[in-house]
Amino acid sequence: MSSERSSFHKLVGESEVPVLVDVYSDNCGPCQAMKPVLADLKERLGDGLRIIKINGYDNMQFMQDFQIQAFPTLMLFHKGKIVWSRMGFTTVSALEKAFRQHAA
Repeated sequence: MSSERSSFHKLVGESEVPVLVDVYSDNCGPCQAMKPVLADLKERLGDGLRIIKINGYDNMQFMQDFQIQAFPTLMLFHKGKIVWSRMGFTTVSALEKAFRQHAA
């Protein structure tokens, strides 16, 4: 396992709070539209959620490991496991609902 992969698994596995991973591409319109949504979500949940952004094109092994086929892909990790994921643009209310149902 590469050091990047082990670092990622350590990060999500040892995090005291749920981790939302946003896998994006710089040239993806829906990915750019997610920026204010994620900022709003972070404002709503504060320290109760950690958000990590991963550029998919810069991390092809990550894309393969998690079978990601579209941008953006959002994955919510809680206690080291994926508890929710979605491909495509997602509203802040849908993200907050997923957080409350699966990770709060």
